[in-house]
Amino acid sequence: MVQSVAVLGLGTMGAAMATRLADTDLKVTVWNRSPKRTEPFRNGPARVADSPAQAVEGADAVLTMVFDAVALDEVMATALPAMSKGAIWMQSSTIGPAAAGQQAEKAARAGVRYVDAPMLGTKGPAEQGTLKALVAGDPEAIQQLEPVLDAVASATLRAGEAAPAASALKVAMNTWIATITAGIGQAMTVAQRLGVDPALVLDALEGTGVDSPYAHIKGKAILADDFTPSFDVAGILKDLRLANSQTDGISPELLDALEALYARAAENDGGQDIAAVWKAFQS
Repeated sequence: MVQSVAVLGLGTMGAAMATRLADTDLKVTVWNRSPKRTEPFRNGPARVADSPAQAVEGADAVLTMVFDAVALDEVMATALPAMSKGAIWMQSSTIGPAAAGQQAEKAARAGVRYVDAPMLGTKGPAEQGTLKALVAGDPEAIQQLEPVLDAVASATLRAGEAAPAASALKVAMNTWIATITAGIGQAMTVAQRLGVDPALVLDALEGTGVDSPYAHIKGKAILADDFTPSFDVAGILKDLRLANSQTDGISPELLDALEALYARAAENDGGQDIAAVWKAFQS
């Protein structure tokens, strides 16, 4: 079993996952491009590294959680050569299937075992350790990652035997998240424009076959005008563009419309929560 893990990337998700890992018996080392993000770990049970290469040195597993494939390339250019032969690279950033396949090939050439492992969930579940891990890779490597997966996720779904199956599933799931979030924003806007209190949309949904706890979370955020990010607009826009660019042979109308809506929301503030797609309907 894995006994030491390096976490590269301490954004909203990475920091929460690293905190969960630091509360276990695992030996944890963290690194982030912006040193400010490492401050909460400097007097705690995790070791703070000055570089990606220093962070991964001697680690049984390396968990990456960065914004996109470009950022991942930059980080792993120095981290991958410094990883121990046979170590496990648990790649949890949402980078899309094409990039996931490429990174798996790089790992194999470096003698590192690659596990495609994006997470379903946002800030709250990450802090509570209740994410859902989507994994694809060598079953033995996944088994050895159990101490890491148990710390950050309450469930694990095997998406396939190798990358990029899990990354493909993650992109598909994020199109659903984008759809349902835009859907509640649209329904509440239509109600508002027709002279009905938009809060009644949530009341009408409650207890029906089409009800969703998630719709209530985002709907209440809209009503409170509270767009503190748990999953930001820039992130979902990046994922929609991945889905749109890497799927051939499907009708693009819905993906195109979603991409346009979230792009409009990003013009206001890409750092706001995806519930801010509501604002795209207001203009």
